[in-house]
Amino acid sequence: MTIPKRLSEAMDSLSKNNEWGGLNVMPEEILDPDDWRLQEIMKFRKELKLREPRRIKEAEWRIKQYFYKHNINNPFAQAYILRKIGTKQATILKITGLSKPEYYRHVGLLFRNTGHYGQLRITDVEVVLTQEKLYDILKGANSKVKG
Repeated sequence: MTIPKRLSEAMDSLSKNNEWGGLNVMPEEILDPDDWRLQEIMKFRKELKLREPRRIKEAEWRIKQYFYKHNINNPFAQAYILRKIGTKQATILKITGLSKPEYYRHVGLLFRNTGHYGQLRITDVEVVLTQEKLYDILKGANSKVKG
């Protein structure tokens, strides 16, 4: 999503006039409710929130396409890769179509001593998959995953 021109102008105005405040200060804390800059910021936030379900579905589709492109059709292998990069369990199950018992029997056991799940959101998972080399993700896997 590109940044709207008015939002960019609003942000530039805040920067030029040194109105930002500290790192943890939100724009609504320093701007009047009727300030055009705050209205632009709030409008952009609302649009982002409305687009989130669509972004999630698109990310799921692109992840599935990534697996298809790399000929990774085994859902257990997909689950292993997703778990290895720090994906949330619910996301893994949703993308692979595995049930919890199937996942635990074939993939979960491989990670039982590694600690907690990662907390990557699905949009972050998509970025990690496309940026990492598949070989690096699978390094050390050597047929651990049985399907």
